Amino acid sequence: MKKIYACPHCDTVLNPSVKILLVVSYRKKKGLILLSPKPGNFQTICDDTFEHSLKPGAKVHFSCPVCAEDLTSKKDPEFVELKLLSPGHEPRTVEFSRVYGKQATFIIDGDDVTTFGRDVSDPSNTNFFGS
Repeated sequence: MKKIYACPHCDTVLNPSVKILLVVSYRKKKGLILLSPKPGNFQTICDDTFEHSLKPGAKVHFSCPVCAEDLTSKKDPEFVELKLLSPGHEPRTVEFSRVYGKQATFIIDGDDVTTFGRDVSDPSNTNFFGS
């Protein structure tokens, strides 16, 4: 069962092949990044010159490669928000950290939250439900 990641603004499939493709920018640098569709796999592929411009704690801007809309979560500006679609399952939300060096991913399915990454030890600091 293939996980389909989509832009929450234009519904474009962001992983038409093996990886999730997004546009990243930080200060005056801009490029493309490939992410693993497997939650908990934090390996990325991007231009070395872009990655070398980052320092731990840098807040990277992510946007859709098709509609160019900002993918920063409306619920928590420290995160990026994508739609997660799977056959036979209601749409879910994926939130992952946009802070360079922070490994935290949340899959939100109604009231259930599944966490991935070494930096989710205290999910109470994150409020994806607006309460």
